[in-house]
Amino acid sequence: MQAQQAILATLRSDLPTLSTIVTSNQHKSRRALAKRVCSALKLMDAKGNPRISGCMKAMYTLADEGHISLPAPKTASFVRGPRLLDHRVPAPVDVPSDVRQIQNLEIVLVTNSDDRARWNTLIGYEHPQGTTTFAGAQVRYLIRSAHGYLGAVGFCAAALHLGARDAWMAWDLNTRMQNLNRVVNLSRFLIRSELRCKNLASHVLGKVLRRLPSDFRARYTYAPYVVETFVGPPYEGTCFRAVGFHYLGDTKGRGRPAAATDTPKSKKKIFAYELDSAWRTHLGVPPVDLYPRLEVGAGLDADTWATQEFGSAELGHRRRTARLVKNAELMASTVGTPITASPERDPAAVQGYYRFFANADEFGITREDLHAPHLRRTIERMRTQDTVVFIQDGTKLSFTTRTNTEGLDVIGQNQTDAKADGIHLHATIAVSAEEGLPLGIVHCAYGKQTPKTPTWLNGIHAIETASATLPRKTKSICVMDREADAFEILSERRNVKRTDLLVRAKHDRVLDKSRHRLFPTMRKGKPAGVMELKVEELSRRMKSGRVTSDGRPGRNARMEIRFRKILVPPTKDPTQAPMPVWGIHLREQNPPEAAKPIEWYLLTTQEVTTIEEAKQMVHFYKLRWRVEDTFRVLKSGCKVEKLRFQNVKTLHRVLTIYLIITWRIMLMTLMGRVAGDLEMDVFFRGAESKMLQVYAKNYRLPVPTNLATAILTVAMMGGYMNRRHDPPPGHEIMWRGYSSLQIRATAYEELDAVGELIGTTPSERQPYASPDANAQFVPEAQPV
Repeated sequence: MQAQQAILATLRSDLPTLSTIVTSNQHKSRRALAKRVCSALKLMDAKGNPRISGCMKAMYTLADEGHISLPAPKTASFVRGPRLLDHRVPAPVDVPSDVRQIQNLEIVLVTNSDDRARWNTLIGYEHPQGTTTFAGAQVRYLIRSAHGYLGAVGFCAAALHLGARDAWMAWDLNTRMQNLNRVVNLSRFLIRSELRCKNLASHVLGKVLRRLPSDFRARYTYAPYVVETFVGPPYEGTCFRAVGFHYLGDTKGRGRPAAATDTPKSKKKIFAYELDSAWRTHLGVPPVDLYPRLEVGAGLDADTWATQEFGSAELGHRRRTARLVKNAELMASTVGTPITASPERDPAAVQGYYRFFANADEFGITREDLHAPHLRRTIERMRTQDTVVFIQDGTKLSFTTRTNTEGLDVIGQNQTDAKADGIHLHATIAVSAEEGLPLGIVHCAYGKQTPKTPTWLNGIHAIETASATLPRKTKSICVMDREADAFEILSERRNVKRTDLLVRAKHDRVLDKSRHRLFPTMRKGKPAGVMELKVEELSRRMKSGRVTSDGRPGRNARMEIRFRKILVPPTKDPTQAPMPVWGIHLREQNPPEAAKPIEWYLLTTQEVTTIEEAKQMVHFYKLRWRVEDTFRVLKSGCKVEKLRFQNVKTLHRVLTIYLIITWRIMLMTLMGRVAGDLEMDVFFRGAESKMLQVYAKNYRLPVPTNLATAILTVAMMGGYMNRRHDPPPGHEIMWRGYSSLQIRATAYEELDAVGELIGTTPSERQPYASPDANAQFVPEAQPV
């Protein structure tokens, strides 16, 4: 294989020889001159043919720069488009909906002018991007069947520079320049829009990829190793993922011919497919972990967590990314208080905070851009799990007193038609299946959709996208409350590959023509077993002088459990097939006197055939309260309803960052319960650990030695009493305690400056020791 050369660089390096050839051949045509230059400087392709087109383009560039003077053109220049048929390609007829029933499906290599015209016509009229001039080595295919032509595929030379691809391939500049021809670009892929044949795109793509190496070798004497392609909005690249393409990242949005300083237009997803599994060995490049894993709790210490979660944001300039990181740190250090109340008192940071959000529209910074780096880290944490539970729910944020804020939603209306302004927030969080440890924020949406079904479906699609790169053994299940009890949501399981659904039933729907209803059907039969369910106490709630909730006593309820397979009928389109689900019914045995018995009706697309599987689904549904905790911390802890921005888009961006801060607060609280043996520096920086020791000594508490005892000490700083029958500290106590700890830690760090005046520094002072420092402190076990 002849190495691919950079023709322009070769000509620049030998300008004297080039000038001599051009000067002595002024009587020839430009094409003949290019052929002479290729012969003299050995600019040949892999088959030994002169690289005339590339040479002519390079000579035009050098002529424009004044290095050479090309002969006058022999003929007048004209612009000619690709050759097309006189008519559009006829539409295929009677194409079945099952790809296995298509007759005589074949992939035709384009080798003659008639097929080339047919290929051009298909792409020119029916592909969203239309025709284009292919660069370098190129191969085209037609998708033909007994029903007619179904589509077209085209490959050309790979992009010269592509950050995400080059990082994945792990090659240096020299290796890339020598072997770039081993990567080909899938530039055009068309399945005709009128076709409704399931899995046709992935089936055809697989057939094309299997024959591409041999066709390429027959034409160019060598075979490519890797195929790259781009997928622009609104497409997600589902068919590419289905055949094994790897998602590598996004482009910068400038396109192939653009300069590095051009303004980005639309970013596209980059996908790559390995035609030869040993290509890294052939090129001598090291393996790259395309799907890295991140242990829960890693990289979340106070000094580096913001860099870890936001530092890879692509905002157009590294200084904007650095400002985002600084803003996250500032917001986390002032949770529940104004930004100006930062313990470090940094006016420049405050000014930069407001400037960043004020200029976000000008620089095209979206809330998705701010969320993207955290989502990548969330997916890395998800890869360490055998099962990931995704929890969806919505809430309303009230901004009624912010009359100057533009674009707010209407979140309520009373009997006098007075409207309340605010923001509808719909969030999806990922948690571990066993302990319910928050793994991150997967999706957040703002604004109200009526009906709300598309909002839930968008959340499911976000889960499916996030799950695409998880190990095959990892299970994904989406948990939703009663608002999501709709046939359209349950039947979406047919359209996703990995995500099962778990919904609490709200509607006692009719199941069949015999008028059997859902709830009585689920209650039938003897219980399959009994399980215990911890029920939290709820106080009676009043509004406008009337009782809106009677409340309930806290207890460990003993629940009967039943399960059975159920066919849920369609509600709008009677032609749709019923959706098979498994119903799980729970009802409390012997509830307290005057207390209403607890009763749940759960529907899941996950097969349930044993009592253990039914209990597992119940456990997953119990984890739904994690999202309720998230909203409570967001409102009561971060106090986001007191934000004073006057543009709703700015509020969306700020809320997205606060959601991620909320996730960290919750994870810190729960990690102290389930992973208490970890070192304190998992969450706390040095000064914070020191001040925890100081606090413990001053109040005669055991000195914290691990994460569990450190978290307990922080909770006590927030008002937790740690009495024998107290439940574990909650998120509200934790953020109060952590805010107090940050102020104390900042004061401790500033004592260095004071020490210069009094002749001592904190590092020179004697460490504090608890009176019972040698005693082992074991926090009392508490129910999770």
